[in-house]
Amino acid sequence: MPKRKKKKKIEHGAFTKLASFTSSAIKGYKHNQKLKQQQLEKDLKKQEFSKLSLEKKELRAKEDNFRKQEEKLQIKFENLKLKERELELKDNELKTKENSLKEKELNLKFKGEEQKNKETDLKKKEKELQIRSEEQNRKDVDLKVREDEQRQKELKETRRKRREQKLRDEKEQEKRNLEALKLREWEEKFDREQKAREEQEKLKEEKLRMRENNRKSNDVDYSNNSEEVSNNSEEVTQQLEALDVENSSKN
Repeated sequence: MPKRKKKKKIEHGAFTKLASFTSSAIKGYKHNQKLKQQQLEKDLKKQEFSKLSLEKKELRAKEDNFRKQEEKLQIKFENLKLKERELELKDNELKTKENSLKEKELNLKFKGEEQKNKETDLKKKEKELQIRSEEQNRKDVDLKVREDEQRQKELKETRRKRREQKLRDEKEQEKRNLEALKLREWEEKFDREQKAREEQEKLKEEKLRMRENNRKSNDVDYSNNSEEVSNNSEEVTQQLEALDVENSSKN
């Protein structure tokens, strides 16, 4: 039994020491926390003081701005009172108009449905028109191709006709040139024949004139020597033959 009391005393002393140490630690911790809190409060106060100074400046500026705005607001307030009176008068008008608008809204709703139906029909027509337009474009392309082909054919035909016409013109010109040549040859031949006929006429006249002269000479000199008359006749004959030869050489 005495041993158990001694053990209890030892436990009680350890517990007392532990409690004392814990109490001291807690006090120290609380003291440090208090010091930190005080320093933090000082720093916060400094920050708040700086902030308050800045806010005071801003507040003064805002107060000036607010006074100006308050004056403007007062003017606006007076204007608003006047407008409020006007609005009260207009409010009754608006109530009347609201009823009218409701009726119009119903009409617009009905018209909106009609408009939707029209839009649906319009879309169908637009689609049909688009199909027709595409078809027309294809036809236009085909027509353009055919027109180009036709122009090429016409161009070839025109060139062919021009070549044929050129050949005909050349042949016609050759024919005209040949006819002109024949005409010139005929004219030259005619001129030569005409000249030959004229020469022959002259020759005949010359022969007749010489014969007449010879006849007259024979009549006057009939009594002359027959040999002399014969010589004269031969001379006249020779002159006539010379004229014939000269005429033939000219022809």
